[in-house]
Amino acid sequence: MTTKILSTNPQGIDFKKVTQVGGVLMFLSAIMMAGSLLVSFPFADAFSIIHQTIAHIMTIVLAGVFKVGYVTYIVGRYERKLPC
Repeated sequence: MTTKILSTNPQGIDFKKVTQVGGVLMFLSAIMMAGSLLVSFPFADAFSIIHQTIAHIMTIVLAGVFKVGYVTYIVGRYERKLPC
C-alpha cells in the first residue's frame, strides 16, 4: 500500500487547498452575514421577532466562522511562503 503525499512538507497537507477552503469560508460567511444583518436591522419590520432573534444570533455565529476562515486562509498562505 502506498501513501500519496500532497505536498513537500512532512505532514502531507495540501496548503493550497487549505487556502482555498479559508477563502470559501470567508466568502460564504460574509454573504450570509450580510443577509442576517439585513433581516436584523433595515428590514426588521417585515420579519417576526423569532426571525429577527435568529438573524441576530446568526450574525454572531457567522462572524466567528469568518474569523476561522481568515485564520485558515492565512495559515495556508504562510505555509506556502506567500505574503500574508
